[in-house]
Amino acid sequence: MSKAGIAVKVGLCVLLVAIADGLFYKQPVGWTAGLYAGLLLAVLIGLNKHLLQSTASKLIAFSSATLIGSLIEAPHSLTVGLFSLGIITLLILQKRKRLSCALFWLKDVSGFFTQGANQWHKDIHKISRARKRKAGHKIQFSYAVIPVCLTLTFGFLFAEANPIIAQVLAGIDWDLLLRLLSVWRWLLWFVTAVIIWALLRPRFMPSNTLAASTRLDLDRWFNQQTIVLSLLLFNGIFALQNGLDIVFLWSGETLPNGLSYASYTHAGAYPLFVTSIITAIYVLITFNEQQPHYQTTTAKKLVFVWLGQNIFLLMSAINRLLHYIEVYSLTYLRIAALIGMVLTAIGLMLIFTRIYLNRSNGWLINGNALAIAAILYIVCFINFDSLIANYNVRHSLEVTGQGNSIDLPYLRSLGSESLFALRWFQANAKYSPSQTTQAGMLIAELENELANNTSNWRAWTWRQQRQLVIKSEPKQAVPMGDSGWQY
Repeated sequence: MSKAGIAVKVGLCVLLVAIADGLFYKQPVGWTAGLYAGLLLAVLIGLNKHLLQSTASKLIAFSSATLIGSLIEAPHSLTVGLFSLGIITLLILQKRKRLSCALFWLKDVSGFFTQGANQWHKDIHKISRARKRKAGHKIQFSYAVIPVCLTLTFGFLFAEANPIIAQVLAGIDWDLLLRLLSVWRWLLWFVTAVIIWALLRPRFMPSNTLAASTRLDLDRWFNQQTIVLSLLLFNGIFALQNGLDIVFLWSGETLPNGLSYASYTHAGAYPLFVTSIITAIYVLITFNEQQPHYQTTTAKKLVFVWLGQNIFLLMSAINRLLHYIEVYSLTYLRIAALIGMVLTAIGLMLIFTRIYLNRSNGWLINGNALAIAAILYIVCFINFDSLIANYNVRHSLEVTGQGNSIDLPYLRSLGSESLFALRWFQANAKYSPSQTTQAGMLIAELENELANNTSNWRAWTWRQQRQLVIKSEPKQAVPMGDSGWQY
């Protein structure tokens, strides 16, 4: 362990902890999250000259840098998490040179956390042993107890005897010293130091082997005939469900026995989602690399048809959920369900491709990992709060004269991002004066909250700045565009 190298890293660690304390301790998190993330990325790149040696490393670094922009625009836990995984991936690529399997990446991330949590302790022991060898004797801290205690005692007595010393001591901000001795502050310093030290000295060893997979003994339950029979049965029952969806969901036929359209659309969305996941598990078990004797030509054709029906089923589930949202409003949970359904559909298409092209399970895992990473990366740049608020006010009973009444408490939970939508609602809601009055009270409350947030320079964000600009513009009833996007 080089003395100069370790001294530089210790200094950087102390500096970054001090900056984190100034930016985040008992302070609201705003653009400072992006500032700190950018500073951390710059330190890592400056400290490791081989960090950007591969094309993959440069791509990850660029993606992480764009996430810094998202953190400055509006910090979010998902963005923080993806940025953290991005810089950990840079350190992994520095050791691996090439990352061929997502499972290796998962093992390396796990190794980084398990090893990194204890790295500071190991390095302290190394430094301590080195100092002992150099000094040749053990340092006894007990020798300092009496001098320190007597010095404090003399200081107290002199303060009592000398008014000048008493005045100097009275001018000391003891509250500041107490704040510095806060347990929570020390905990912030410790946790931040451990994380930064793990990033500055990543000593985990990348694994080149995966746990040997145990071959499933399915011959007790399956053979070529049962696989074909099961696929025939599955295709038949899925064809019935898809046929009903085509008639009643896609074609818009009248539902029987007084069944409401909202009940029909809502009842099927989530169960169909679960059905597709079960399908994926079944196909992966019976059509994996370890079960080639089940994969007859007939079985392959039937499984392709079944996967196609599942993809159509998911499209119907998405259609059901979109119709339900149109009637009952948009929420974060429903957006998450839509994203989950899209990812499941992509997974089913990748399973189809894997079987058709005779790819490996590793190829399938990598494809799904890339799809998930890409979707989550895109999500970091979408203002869902504004999207939800704008959609809900445009489709509310107070504006359109049909559907459900606007849920003002839910818009309040979205924070200042719903201000523009609420102002538009106040100017355009013509079917409920009482709701318009309540919206005005909510606007005033959110505007005060926005002003309080932006009064602290740490809490400033680019998104809030745009809201302040819009607030300063003359108010008028301007219809929203079809998309509902305003920023």
